[in-house]
Amino acid sequence: MAEKDFISWHLLALLFLPFCLCQDEYMEVSRRSYNPVAKVLQSHHQTGHKGSRRNHGNNGNNGATGQEGAKGEKGDKGDMGPRGERGHHGPKGEKGYPGIPPELQVAFMASMATHFSNQNSGIIFSSVETNVGNFFDVMTGRFGAPVNGVYFFTFNMMKHEDVEEVYVYLMHNGNTVFSLYSYESKGKADTSGNSAVLKLAKGDEVWLRMGNGALHGDHQRFSTFAGFLLFETK
Repeated sequence: MAEKDFISWHLLALLFLPFCLCQDEYMEVSRRSYNPVAKVLQSHHQTGHKGSRRNHGNNGNNGATGQEGAKGEKGDKGDMGPRGERGHHGPKGEKGYPGIPPELQVAFMASMATHFSNQNSGIIFSSVETNVGNFFDVMTGRFGAPVNGVYFFTFNMMKHEDVEEVYVYLMHNGNTVFSLYSYESKGKADTSGNSAVLKLAKGDEVWLRMGNGALHGDHQRFSTFAGFLLFETK
């Protein structure tokens, strides 16, 4: 009887052994699944294998151009740069025109500081401001042409207040070229002027001749006579 019971219990133990083993395995798995702290701690103790290095990827496309930014403030003036090297010597220039020789430097201007009333006579000027070449005769009031050429003459006269009218003539070798006329009632002054361009030969004379009337003269020099050579002729 005892031997029979032993065999029965032994068979029963063999039948329940697999079930017990499955229960232990299931408890182990459950324990691992529901114990994350232990799992994390265990993972910190284990070191994985180093991965292999891969190839570098392709560069991406350029992005779109951004909007232009606002203009910045003007910067401070920079320091002066170093002095540059001296440049090369330039080519020789063309020969210039010859200067005016002394015999062709001709100009004069005379003025009247006192009244003049000698009718039908050459006008004498009391002052000569300019006389380049000394071709204007202060004593006679006549200009003598030093060379053949074209000359310019101009004169301005003020009528004396004691007369009503004045005639003055521009003379060339004794011939009247043209005249000046001024009219104003007595007690009042009046000015008139005229100009001429004359072609003269060497030695020709030009002067002013008083007609009728009288000319005013004072320190303000309202009455003048001037002339100069424009150019020489052959």
